[in-house]
Amino acid sequence: MKKWQALGSAAALLATLLLGGCSGQQAAATPEQAATPSPAATAEPTPVPAPAGNPLTGLDDADYTGKRPVAVMLRTLDGAQPQWGIASADVLIEGVTEGNTAGLMALFADVDRISKVGPVGPGRDLFLQAALPLNAMPVSIDKNVYAANLLNTLAYQDLDGYHVGKTAFAFDQGRQDAGYREENCWYTTGELIRSGAAGYGTALEGSNTPLFRFGTREEVAPENRSGMSLTVTFSKSDSEQLNYNTGTGLYEKLNADGSPMTDADNGQQAAFTNVFVLYASSGIKDDGYTRQYDMTGGTGLYLHGGAWEQISWSKEDATGPFSLTAADGTPLTVAPGKSFIAIWGGYYGQALRLTAADGSEQTLPEKPALLASGVTDEAAAAAEAALLNAQKLIDAQAAIDQANASLAEAQTELQDAQAALDADSENADLLAARDAAQAKIDELNQTIADNQAYLDANAPQPEETAQPEATEAPAE
Repeated sequence: MKKWQALGSAAALLATLLLGGCSGQQAAATPEQAATPSPAATAEPTPVPAPAGNPLTGLDDADYTGKRPVAVMLRTLDGAQPQWGIASADVLIEGVTEGNTAGLMALFADVDRISKVGPVGPGRDLFLQAALPLNAMPVSIDKNVYAANLLNTLAYQDLDGYHVGKTAFAFDQGRQDAGYREENCWYTTGELIRSGAAGYGTALEGSNTPLFRFGTREEVAPENRSGMSLTVTFSKSDSEQLNYNTGTGLYEKLNADGSPMTDADNGQQAAFTNVFVLYASSGIKDDGYTRQYDMTGGTGLYLHGGAWEQISWSKEDATGPFSLTAADGTPLTVAPGKSFIAIWGGYYGQALRLTAADGSEQTLPEKPALLASGVTDEAAAAAEAALLNAQKLIDAQAAIDQANASLAEAQTELQDAQAALDADSENADLLAARDAAQAKIDELNQTIADNQAYLDANAPQPEETAQPEATEAPAE
């Protein structure tokens, strides 16, 4: 019995030791074990995110992490040139929004790199469709109802000088003293834009979206330079050119008058690595004069390295980014660098011309179809001819009135000259004066006759009033 008790006690002791080991208790270390230090645990390194490249150019020239782009609307009407900031902008986007002169929007990836940009123009919904997908801050002075409605619908905060005034904009007095109109003297800077945004409680830090799918492209061989000079005609009074410079590898932009488009801030010519023409079907909005574009997609041109190719583009909605594909349907790879984008409707008065290195003119894609609200070429040509004729009629009548007003004085001069000549018939100077007076009268009479003939041949004829048909008397 004592033997079983002894065995039970031993088993209990063994169980106690085993349970103690499982509970985390350890036996005392030997002197050798105590002398050997335990290796320290190595901390895992915290991964550092790579700097984000420029979302508008694809260049790794700085860290653009958390930087919202800025989209500044520029004035382009007569007297607005030269603009500030057009050479330093990462992207220039141009298109007709109303009238016959194309508007401009300058995109900057970093607000703190904006030295001076302007003259700042009104906001337009066409340009907002390119700015909003980038999470860019739109900057303008006033805007039309279509731009206002788009921003209000999306609850998207812009920076409008009509509301914030000098908080975000400044006036160049020297430019006005040089003869520029007041509206062409307002500009802004990165610091002013930050000040204006702070007044709204709007941050200029946030996400950004790459404009294109950037990547390395093969160098274009000289014999393949099919797109050396592009002329974009936005209207008969606004035709601009971009010429490829083989030395710099950039397309240099010219104004409508053929002069270099230079930056009023630094004197540099606007130049681009990439040039796009995006075809977009167009029409007229319900106000009767603002341009309407189908911004869901179309064909287009891409120029780079002195060559061109046909592309396609699409866009889901106002906040959707541009998606570009090559002719074979694969995503288009765009070379890193600055870009110029023309939004082109191809309606009456617009044209494109592209020449190769040998001067040969390229065959380009068919122009986009008109929207239902668009005016056909035939109707537009007829309306233009009618307007031109109406103006010529006005000018002809004005010429007749002016000639008649001058005729009495010319006849008096002739009478005086003839009287002087009668008194001294051998005087050559008096003879010449009489002949000059007679020639002036003949010229005035010819002006009256020519313009009266034009009026007689081209004046609209009054519509004849239909005469009621005679009715026969009832038979008796």
